Amino acid sequence: MGSLYTVTFAQPAEQAAAFHLIFQHFPEAERSSRVGNALQLVRQGELPAEGIFIARKGAVLVGALVCLPLRGASALIWPPQASGDCNSTAVEDLLMQESCAWLRGRGAKLAQALLTNDEIRLAPPLVRNGFHHVTDLLYLRLELDRPVGFRLDKESVTFQAPIGQHRLVFQQTLLQSYEGTLDCPEVNGVRSIDEILDGHRGSRLDDPPTWWLAIESGRSVGVILAMEMPESAWDLSYVGIIPEARRRGLGRELVQKTLVEAKAAGANNVSLSVDTRNRPAWQLYAGLGFTVYDHREVYLAIWA
Repeated sequence: MGSLYTVTFAQPAEQAAAFHLIFQHFPEAERSSRVGNALQLVRQGELPAEGIFIARKGAVLVGALVCLPLRGASALIWPPQASGDCNSTAVEDLLMQESCAWLRGRGAKLAQALLTNDEIRLAPPLVRNGFHHVTDLLYLRLELDRPVGFRLDKESVTFQAPIGQHRLVFQQTLLQSYEGTLDCPEVNGVRSIDEILDGHRGSRLDDPPTWWLAIESGRSVGVILAMEMPESAWDLSYVGIIPEARRRGLGRELVQKTLVEAKAAGANNVSLSVDTRNRPAWQLYAGLGFTVYDHREVYLAIWA
């Protein structure tokens, strides 16, 4: 017997109704604002229209889900929502299966759902369909309006752009820095180095000038991957130290290098995210003045 429900991409005239269903768990005023913002993202091309999935029972809309393929063979997915006029478990699972198959067909090797505390109750469809809760992600920010400037303390450490002869060394050092990492180790080895770097470039086609290879006494020891963002902000997406160079203050030196460069470029703040399991890292950031402004529970599916 065939399913009572069919899943398709939302047509333009159906997108608003789909978003209203997706955001049904929010109060009405906030729901309307979120629907408007989502539709604006679709119009701007930042959210692909084909990533909006809807489930129908006959001609009636009974479920919806949004997912977003990202550069670097990864994706984001939001938990499906079902109306009260259907078998919600069946609709949720069908939406998950169709959207995940679509993402995998687009080359995604892993997908994440990042949920607030209030949204954890929406996680069961994710868990039923191959996602696992792996950690809590903290979002931190440091304002750069301090009267005292940031400084570099280690004269033995120099920084090189990952170009020319340094590019391959940069890639090798980045991969070495993942060994024994406490930041989402579940994704280690899932993607190629080219996919990893592509994911860090954002909308750029080339390497940002805010990536550096750290060299100590002639030996490569770490990497910085930062990005200039809109509104005079910087994002520090990754700081990595190779295993044999850890616990010697190099992580602090690399973060301070980023702060020095960001402030010199006129940035107002630097933000980053860190796995709560990585206690040494978030203690380092807290010691430098970073403060938590948000957090998310991470649900992860690996398809590689």
